[in-house]
Amino acid sequence: MEAAVASFGFKAKGHPMVKATHRSTLEITTEDSLTERGDCIIAVHSSMAPSRIPDEIKRMIRRNARIEVVFSCDGIVDVVNGWGHESLPLSSDRCFILRKSAYISPETLAIRCDKAAKDLDRRLIERLKEGKELEIKVEIMLGGRGLLNQGCARKGHAITY
Repeated sequence: MEAAVASFGFKAKGHPMVKATHRSTLEITTEDSLTERGDCIIAVHSSMAPSRIPDEIKRMIRRNARIEVVFSCDGIVDVVNGWGHESLPLSSDRCFILRKSAYISPETLAIRCDKAAKDLDRRLIERLKEGKELEIKVEIMLGGRGLLNQGCARKGHAITY
């Protein structure tokens, strides 16, 4: 049985240029703005980045933990589930990325996620386009089916089975 062993939360803001149409990733950035090309970005001005996650929580994420990310904005809630991995650097000062794929980079918080930007509740995205505040809660689960990812990735490379 899975149990939440750690969690952390942070806030970010929506932006009028949020598109949230990317098919394989979702990004939350510390930057204050975004461009037309940023179709994976759902929020800006994040109060947190991977490099600022406490070391103890990073160690848990690297134990192939299941990661649940809860997005809440103006009464609308959506959840993305993914997996940690032993090779995640969690070192970016700029942004968090959730990936449907197994690609690992300094920005990656979770791989093999069940949703990308395009899959999020469109009511949530509409609120974000209005510039509303986004609350993000990240829960780390251990003891579940975390064996899915073990030993299958290298930094900067996609995982293939």
